[in-house]
Amino acid sequence: MTQLSLDQAKVTSGTETLLGPITLDLNFAGITAILGPNGAGKSLFLALIHGTIASDKGTVLWSGETATTNRASRGYMLQNSVILRRTVRANIDFALQSRGFKNRERGVKIDAALEQAQLTDRADAPAASLSGGELRRMNLARALVTSPKVLLLDEPFAGLDPAASTAMETIITEVGKSTAIFMAHHDLVQTRRMSSYVLFFTNGQLRENAFASAFFSEPQSNEAQQFLQGQLL
Repeated sequence: MTQLSLDQAKVTSGTETLLGPITLDLNFAGITAILGPNGAGKSLFLALIHGTIASDKGTVLWSGETATTNRASRGYMLQNSVILRRTVRANIDFALQSRGFKNRERGVKIDAALEQAQLTDRADAPAASLSGGELRRMNLARALVTSPKVLLLDEPFAGLDPAASTAMETIITEVGKSTAIFMAHHDLVQTRRMSSYVLFFTNGQLRENAFASAFFSEPQSNEAQQFLQGQLL
C-alpha cells in the first residue's frame, strides 16, 4: 500500500484560497475517485499531490517523502496532454528518455505499455493519425511506461464515445489491481463501478473522504447529497 498524507496543505493566489486547507491521511490501494462539480478543485488537487505545484502552507507527503521531491515514482496523465509530432512509439519513449532510462531497457518497457494500452498495432503510426480514444490510451501508456507506484489521472474519459470509454475503463480497472490510482472523474455510474474510495470536493474544500460504497449510500455532507441528486452546487 501507498501512504498519502496532507497536513493543512493549501494553495493560494494572492489573498484568495484556491484549495484547502486539507488534512488527510490515506493508506490505499485500488482506485480512488476524486469527485465534485466543475471548479471544485479536482485538477488542482491532482497537481498538488503530484508536486507540480507546491503547497503554500502545510505539507504533502507520499510515504514520508515530499510530493515535490519524489515525482518520478508517479505517472500523471493530464486531460489535455501534449502530443509530439512523432510516432506513437516515439511519444511513449519520450517519457522514458526524460526520466533517464537506458536504451537497453526502453524497448521492452515500450512494448509492454503498448500492449497494456491495446495499441501494439498502432505503434509506428503518427500520433496525429490516432482517434480520440486511441490518443487517450497513448497518453495512458506514456504515464504507465515508467512503472509508477501511483497513477494520477485527470478526467481520463472526457470526450470519449461509449466504445472508447469502455476500452479505457477496462484498461484502468486492470491497472488498478496492481497500481494505486487517483482519478478525477465526473461520471457517477462509472465511478460506482470502478472505484473503491472517494474524495469529494466543492469550492476547493475536501467535504468527504469515504469508501465508495458508504459515499454513495450514505453521503454525510449536504453538498454531497445535493451532488448525488444532480443539483447544482
